[in-house]
Amino acid sequence: MLTGTAGAAALPGRKRLLIGNVDALGNGSIAVADPSLTGTPSSIAVSGQPNSIAGAPDGIRAWVATQFTPGLALVDLDKGKVETEVMVGGFANNTVVSSDGKRAYVSVGSSGGGGSRGHVAVVDTANGEVRARIKVGFLPSQLALTPDGKRLYVADATATGVSIIDTAKNEVAGAVKTAKTPFRIAIDARGTKLYVASFRELTTFDLGTGQQNGTTALTGRPCGLAVGPAGTFAAVSLFTGRTTPSLLALVNTQTNKVRNQSENGRAHGPLVLSRDGGKAFVLDKENRKATASNTTDAKPENALSSPNSSKPTCVAFVETA
Repeated sequence: MLTGTAGAAALPGRKRLLIGNVDALGNGSIAVADPSLTGTPSSIAVSGQPNSIAGAPDGIRAWVATQFTPGLALVDLDKGKVETEVMVGGFANNTVVSSDGKRAYVSVGSSGGGGSRGHVAVVDTANGEVRARIKVGFLPSQLALTPDGKRLYVADATATGVSIIDTAKNEVAGAVKTAKTPFRIAIDARGTKLYVASFRELTTFDLGTGQQNGTTALTGRPCGLAVGPAGTFAAVSLFTGRTTPSLLALVNTQTNKVRNQSENGRAHGPLVLSRDGGKAFVLDKENRKATASNTTDAKPENALSSPNSSKPTCVAFVETA
């Protein structure tokens, strides 16, 4: 079983930050760093630019979606190597893993030359087989899975609305209507709310009814989104312009107001929260580094440069079970 326990039992509670990087020649790698952003990270080579990382539930392995063939790789973080690769049928944009670790979902599609209607690949993590390819939109990008694993939400980078996939039937079962193109999506830990970050706004939808129940005004284009473990706040990294600093905004999800916001250099890439929600890690692609900010006042506290002038592309936080 590919997602079983690796070798000797891992100590529970071991925390690691995984940062996808790509160099000027298109070589991809995953930096395995301490969340304190101190010390020298180890590096695991992968095939092409990493676009998304999803940790397995055991915190020992991670699935990496890559831009070029084969599209999905399973890496062993302790052994520092790729265990297996899966052909998902095109450019892999994003990946998520079910809470039981049995399924990995990969959004696939390209808007470039030769691009075609996209799909979501459903991968059996026990053997690496693609169980289904679900046609959904032209360019499916962001994915969000409900905690019970029954519904997968898919944002299309070329359209409005968020598609809903029934994971038992592996088919599109509906959609959430949005007024703008969804750049980033997230679901709270209780599985009750869908958050959609669009240009200059964060919108909340009730997953039970599909109805909109709140909107927060933002400054700029969202590049990263994550919801705190208690569901009380959302963190959004924002691009505000070529000549103005990027922002990290912390949104009170009860009042739909930005409670704290801080300039964050040029860090307007993807972000991830620590499991306890105390830190937000944001990628700065322009200055080739990752920054860590506290989620009390959003102010940056530390940074880690990418190796050999590589550009950071995606980030994930893992903790051993």
